[in-house]
Amino acid sequence: MAQADLWLTTTMVELAEAADARPAEADYATMLVTRLSERFTPAQCGLLVSGRSGELTLMAASGRAASRLAEIQLESREGPCLDCYLTALPVLVEDLTAASETWPGFLAAARGTGFTMIAVMPLRRRDRSFGVIFAATAGRGLLARDHLSELSILARIASIAMAQQRELRRSLLATEQLQRALDSRVVIEQAKGALAARLNIAPDRAFDLLRGYARRTNRTLTEIAGQAIRNQLSPLDLMASLLPGRRPAAGPSRHQS
Repeated sequence: MAQADLWLTTTMVELAEAADARPAEADYATMLVTRLSERFTPAQCGLLVSGRSGELTLMAASGRAASRLAEIQLESREGPCLDCYLTALPVLVEDLTAASETWPGFLAAARGTGFTMIAVMPLRRRDRSFGVIFAATAGRGLLARDHLSELSILARIASIAMAQQRELRRSLLATEQLQRALDSRVVIEQAKGALAARLNIAPDRAFDLLRGYARRTNRTLTEIAGQAIRNQLSPLDLMASLLPGRRPAAGPSRHQS
């Protein structure tokens, strides 16, 4: 097996194993960028991903120059990385100095980085981009065709792994939110029953008292329900909370009914 093929195979296995361990997105990005920069020396690499707002942020870079190259594009809101992200298509610029009409703001600031060639691959899932990975060099032709192929392959692998991790995190978050909602509902139902029995009123009336008290004290219904279960609310304050112009006493009362 050729050395390049061995490197690519080894890196693919390492990325797969890392993804299976469910690392933080930043750790996975750093690992990928580090492996690419070792292979593409003297090129520098970077990885940008989108957040909840859809705006790109720099997640990892193999050197200060690569980091600065990414930051310039984010600041100027133009450049090959942003074009790749918006179109979800690869971008290859073999001579940045000849692209002044395409990204004038970016190139004016990017000259100080020393890079003259950049290849950018999208991180995409179902034709939608959620980031990019790039390799940049200070000389034309230093990124060989094999390098571009490897960058494309690893970008696809990283896309699958990172997209799956994001979907898993969203699923876990939704599950946690649902569980909190269910737990809250259980507490509220218990409070309704406890208050209804304590005051000899209907459960719906008990709920109105709890809700009114929560609104007037600017606290959550779940918090008030918990106090009701512990018998820490004054029935007088609960009733008064429904009367116009009356505010419940500050803080929980420990009046025992």
